[in-house]
Amino acid sequence: MKGEAFSAVTVINAFATGKGGAIGIDLKVSVGVKLTGEGVSGEIFVRGKKFGDFSLVKAVVETIKDKFGLDFGVKVEIDSEIPVGKGLKSSSAVANALTDAILKELKIELSDIEVVKLGVEASKRAGVTLTGAFDDACASYFGGLCLTDNLKPELLKREEVEKIPVVLLIPGETLLTSSLKNKNFRVLAPYVEEVFKLALRGEWKKALVLNGLIYGSFLGYNLEPIAEALRAGVVAGLSGKGPAMFAITEEPEKIVETWRDYGEVLITRLR
Repeated sequence: MKGEAFSAVTVINAFATGKGGAIGIDLKVSVGVKLTGEGVSGEIFVRGKKFGDFSLVKAVVETIKDKFGLDFGVKVEIDSEIPVGKGLKSSSAVANALTDAILKELKIELSDIEVVKLGVEASKRAGVTLTGAFDDACASYFGGLCLTDNLKPELLKREEVEKIPVVLLIPGETLLTSSLKNKNFRVLAPYVEEVFKLALRGEWKKALVLNGLIYGSFLGYNLEPIAEALRAGVVAGLSGKGPAMFAITEEPEKIVETWRDYGEVLITRLR
């Protein structure tokens, strides 16, 4: 059985307040699943290279087994276009695609939002999220702009977006979520609350710029790429915990060349 889900970029990071927002982009994860007697086997490829960490796959399987009182194993084929550990929602996308495919294989019918919530539960179990990443998971699954309360979890607002080009800057370093457990993001809450209100009012482009400046400075990133985008009149922000940054513009060529000085550059689009 097949499943698929997509990457997303951050509008509001939920670390500080538990409320977040993300917007879908057109980088894809494709999953194939076969049920087996027991255990987890198969192959994972990320951007053409073999990936050996099956902890999220195991967490998805265990979550579904526990929820429905079943016993089964799976053989998976996962092919992802999404860089790992860069803040581009690779875990949410894999959890979504895999949960969807396994449920179809088991002939279990759930509403879309329940599928997403199961994937979030698996991500928490695997330790790949601090906040439950319900915002990321919704944007990955549904596309468009999704604003959520991750603590409830509740989808507060979803709206379609124009399929504008997105430029992704992917620096060489990788920051795994597990390394952030001791950071006190709560000190950012008063500022991030205001940014979330902006997004709820429909001003999500302003929100994502402010979010990037707040979290980017707090996490110690070089914000020059965002500054360069702003100087060129382009909306840009930090995705997730970083280090990936992104810019949304009808004229991606405006910043592609300058951003190449900072790392790998990809062009995709909102979805």
